[in-house]
This record gives sequence, C-alpha cells and structure tokens, in this order.
Amino acid sequence: MGLKEMQKGIVAVAEGLSNIGNLLEREGYTVVGIDGNLRRADVVVVSGMDMDMSGVSAISTETPIIDATGKPPHEVLQIVEDKIRLKR
Repeated sequence: MGLKEMQKGIVAVAEGLSNIGNLLEREGYTVVGIDGNLRRADVVVVSGMDMDMSGVSAISTETPIIDATGKPPHEVLQIVEDKIRLKR
C-alpha cells in the first residue's frame, strides 16, 4: 500500500459511475470495484440501481455507503472526504 493510499483512502465504486471513480482517482483516492472489495474500502459509492424501492442499499456492509444518484461528481467527492475524515 502506497503513501497516497494511506493518506486518502480506498473507495469502492459501483459500475456505471466511472465519472465519479475518475474524479476520485484524480484526487488521490484508490478506486476499486465493489465486488470483493467491501471489507477493505473506507467508503462505498453506489447508484440508485444498487438501492431497493425503499431507498435502502441492497449492499450489506458496515462500510459507509453513499448514494450518488442525482449528485454531481464534486458533491460525491465532498461526501467521500467527509465520511473518511469521520471514520479516522
């Protein structure tokens, strides 16, 4: 694990959110897919397709989950930064 990973964190990003994943990578985060990475991720970013009809995530994890539906990438970045800051 590199120094940058230690400083910023690991974010699991759902398929279809490449614009958010790309921004997070540019900002120094390590971006991984959701499959098999939930335990090592600091935060998980999903879309509405990963939520059930009541707005509850279909993904089961203790890792903070951010629903990116309707949010611009920079807003998601801010939420990711806030969640990681609170977690540490």
